[in-house]
Amino acid sequence: MGFISFLIGFSLIVLMSYLVRLNVIKEAKSEANDIVSQAQQKADELIKEKTLEFEEFKHNLEINAESQINTYMESIESLKSHIDEAEKDFKSKTGHIKSKLKKKRKRIEGKTQGLNDIRSSLKKAKEKLSLYKQKYNDTLKSQFQNEIEDIKTSLATKTLEDYKTRMSNWQTDREEEIERTAERKARKIIEIALNRFMRPYCSERGHHFVNLINEKVKNKIFGPDNANFKFIEKECGVDLIYNEEMNSISISGFDPARRELTRLTLEKLLHEKTVDEKSIQRVIVKTKKSLFKKIKMDGTKLFRQLKLNKVSPNIINMMGALRYRYSYAQNQYFHCSEVGFLCGLLSAELNLDIHKGRRAGVLHDLGKAMDHSIDGGHAVIGADFIEKNGEANDIVHAVRAHHYDVQPSTPLCYLVIAADALSGARPGARRSTADAYMQKMGQLEEIGNSFKEVTDTYIMSAGREVRIMVNSRDVDDRRAITLSKEVAKKIEDQCNYPGLIKVTVVRKSEAIEMAK
Repeated sequence: MGFISFLIGFSLIVLMSYLVRLNVIKEAKSEANDIVSQAQQKADELIKEKTLEFEEFKHNLEINAESQINTYMESIESLKSHIDEAEKDFKSKTGHIKSKLKKKRKRIEGKTQGLNDIRSSLKKAKEKLSLYKQKYNDTLKSQFQNEIEDIKTSLATKTLEDYKTRMSNWQTDREEEIERTAERKARKIIEIALNRFMRPYCSERGHHFVNLINEKVKNKIFGPDNANFKFIEKECGVDLIYNEEMNSISISGFDPARRELTRLTLEKLLHEKTVDEKSIQRVIVKTKKSLFKKIKMDGTKLFRQLKLNKVSPNIINMMGALRYRYSYAQNQYFHCSEVGFLCGLLSAELNLDIHKGRRAGVLHDLGKAMDHSIDGGHAVIGADFIEKNGEANDIVHAVRAHHYDVQPSTPLCYLVIAADALSGARPGARRSTADAYMQKMGQLEEIGNSFKEVTDTYIMSAGREVRIMVNSRDVDDRRAITLSKEVAKKIEDQCNYPGLIKVTVVRKSEAIEMAK
């Protein structure tokens, strides 16, 4: 029995030691996997950072090379202009010398007697001319009994009146012709510009939420008593909203760059092993540095695509920040790029300065990068900003006037307005919010019901048609026609909408009789 007990105890000891070893090996493997995962994450971050630094280094080299090439080209152009001026000066002096020699030869070849004959002939001709003038004046006085000056004045007045009449008729004809052909020519120019614009539409949309993987990640991000959650809000200057149903965090804030910073920070914190205030601050600082580099590169890239030089660094940074600004779900960075290209194409069709058109077009919505922190309309904000940073007065005026904050006074202003409308009207470029859509529907219905003859108003085809029901006893066919015009005119005056809205007046007549 003692031997059997010993054997059983020994087997239990071996079994326990084996189980302990298995547990130790399992924990070691788990820890090794965590170390490998963390090392892989840090390696990916290092690769991304070095890639960004390489792109920035390459970008700076390209800018320096382009700057040196521009400098050499300016020197070459200056030398060419000096050579052309010297050549023109030489030709001018040579021609002047030749003309002097020719005149001297003629004078030498001339004869004194010939000159005297010419002078005597000229004197006789003058005497005859004076006699003819005297006879003509005497004849006029005897026939019309008026002074010569009065006759001249009356003739001049009549001639001037005839000229004014002809010019007035010509101006009227030209204005009528322009009114007949202006819209057709404008449509043709726009069609040509759009056919030349080959850039595809960018459907990039902003993402202002971060999905949490599981409950463990959620607890890590929130921290004890939501301490990490509140600390991230404070450091990034945004509001974070947790959606329990979708297990995601939505980011709310007026500054688009801060929203993007918060989103990138949250995505990096998802992969952190531990999340506390120190790690949050470290990730925010690192993410902010990377984001600022990307903003600068995006702004520089846009101006290089448009081939625009001598742009202030402040304007470049603001343009890069527009990458995270959206208006009616349209990315404003790509919108400004489209407007720049379109305005340049329209300028080319009208024989205007292409680079000025591109410059005014790309800068027209720059104020949207600052309108969350500065009071006023984005057109005025952007115009004031680019004026402080050295842009020309005509560019500043075009930016300030593209929403009629001031009255447009140059062709460039109207080209920017047209290019802005073309970019915003591209199919799928913009989407109205639910509130704006419901407000439009309610406003159209209110306008239809404001007429006393109307019994019901129906909004159809997503607001593209207003169908009005009227009482046939109160409205005849002629009144139905005038009523549709009145409703359409009121919609034009009170509503702001793209495209066309069809107004239909329905006059229903019913004849009912009961058979007994």
